[in-house]
Amino acid sequence: MQAHTSTAALLPVGGRWLIEVDATEMPTVVVTLPDSTTITPAVTTTATGRYQAAHTVTVAGRHVAQVATADDAIDFAAYATAATTAGGMPTVDDVADYMREGAASWETEDLQDALDAEAAAQRSVCRVSAIYPADLRQALFRRVVRNLAMRQLPLAVLQGDAETGSATLPGRDPEVRRFEAPHRRMVVG
Repeated sequence: MQAHTSTAALLPVGGRWLIEVDATEMPTVVVTLPDSTTITPAVTTTATGRYQAAHTVTVAGRHVAQVATADDAIDFAAYATAATTAGGMPTVDDVADYMREGAASWETEDLQDALDAEAAAQRSVCRVSAIYPADLRQALFRRVVRNLAMRQLPLAVLQGDAETGSATLPGRDPEVRRFEAPHRRMVVG
């Protein structure tokens, strides 16, 4: 038996998970839901030796499907995430919690201004879908903290001493790059 579709998938809640294999006989498919219950979706023949099962994901979390024949088995996994509503997006209170005591030195308007600017900057370089994942959320928090820190240093130059001299801060935070890397838009042309 051979997997015809990817054995790993990211899906939105409500999305349709297609599992397709090439096999010498009709396989059985058992999907284990995040709460450990199982379902058995119907298997159909799409072509000679090719079989397909479809499962509509109704809950967030990790779903595992085992496709098996008498002689072989393949495991598939899908991680489903619910769409992020406006209420689930990072807020000024979330930024303040992330900054902990550092937020006390900033007015709420400054935090909101930095959050708005950095959210727009993130949307301009990243694909932000209906699902706002944890890595983009963390990158946004780091962007806001950096934005606020840079307001103290308009030229991005830290004053050194007689031994080290001045230092220019790098243009981008490496953690932001790492968190946003899977979501970056490809620039063509």
